[in-house]
Amino acid sequence: MAGDETDERWSRTVRLPGFGLEAQARLRAARVLVVGAGGLGSPAVQYLAASGVGTLGVVDDDVVDRSNLQRQVLFGPGDVGLPKARIAAERVRATAPDTHVVVHPVRLSAETAAVLDGYDVVVDGSDSFDTCYVVADEAAARGLPVVWGSVARLDGQVSVFWDAAPDGRDVDYRDLHPSPPAGGWDESCADVGVLGPLCGTVGSVMASEVVKLVTGVGEPLLGRVVTIDAGSASWRESRLRRAPHRARERAAANEARTASAAAALRDGHEEARAGSPTPVADQPRGTRSPDVSADELAELLAARDAGEAAFTLLDVREPDEHDFAHLPGDVLAAGLGVRTRQRPELDPELPVIAYCARGPRARAAAELLVADGFDVAVLDGGMLGWQLRASSAARP
Repeated sequence: MAGDETDERWSRTVRLPGFGLEAQARLRAARVLVVGAGGLGSPAVQYLAASGVGTLGVVDDDVVDRSNLQRQVLFGPGDVGLPKARIAAERVRATAPDTHVVVHPVRLSAETAAVLDGYDVVVDGSDSFDTCYVVADEAAARGLPVVWGSVARLDGQVSVFWDAAPDGRDVDYRDLHPSPPAGGWDESCADVGVLGPLCGTVGSVMASEVVKLVTGVGEPLLGRVVTIDAGSASWRESRLRRAPHRARERAAANEARTASAAAALRDGHEEARAGSPTPVADQPRGTRSPDVSADELAELLAARDAGEAAFTLLDVREPDEHDFAHLPGDVLAAGLGVRTRQRPELDPELPVIAYCARGPRARAAAELLVADGFDVAVLDGGMLGWQLRASSAARP
């Protein structure tokens, strides 16, 4: 973000209380995937690019139809018949050339869900229940937060789902809609109509929620659903909590997935060490401690500053992520557990708390460290959870 021209572009944002250049830098480092370049995806893509998001992925396999022009503001009459994802990318490149746009001209399904890999946040602007459930399940499997919206007739809804959210705030789309409609019924705006400007309202709110998640500024709609009635010009908020039986189901699923990933990592680690003069069976193994919440880490950091605790705080994100924002007194081990097994020298007598953006990379690193004899815990929710704690604490 060097240079007067770049600084001027973001000048209205960085002046916001609590924002500043650091939050803008987080946006520049963010990778956001928008599913659906239609009525909701159009304004979301435009505002995310204008806000300075560094990488935008656009998933859509449809072409522009004349009936789309009433609400899908990325497109004009000359775009009819052309692929939506490609035209959306062209519009972004013309108006926000610093944003890298990745086109995914596919329909999102379990078979194509690998497109979610490598992104930090998913925006679900799709117009079908089938896609919403795919987004929910595949994002949950990757620990990704989802900003979701829907519109029909004169009504719209927006929420934030995050199956891996810390502090008991974990919810996803299935907590709002446990199962698809009976008989596969999927009402669309083609059947019931939709007010065009309402799409802009909902899509803009979705973009705002992404900015809040990425920067840690403000309080995202996590565990809250906002319903917008354009007919009466009213907004109302509903609380969303995970039912006990779903909490048990998700905990079991996450535990099984973590165990499977851990076994794969251990197998790979032991294979890499095969042939070593010291047999694998004689190598010391450490302990995988329970995850540490953001509040618990804050207490530990205070105790460390007071000389009452000692531990290694290990950041396994990439150098650019670390440069933009990191926790005090940490050690960088870029890519450990995901793209490399190399790590800095660590004091084997000290426990390790590993963290990444959300948690999955830190858990992969934890398995390697445990195999090397370290006692390791993971920061629950990662840097995003830490930022959510800070934003909540800042609220009056």
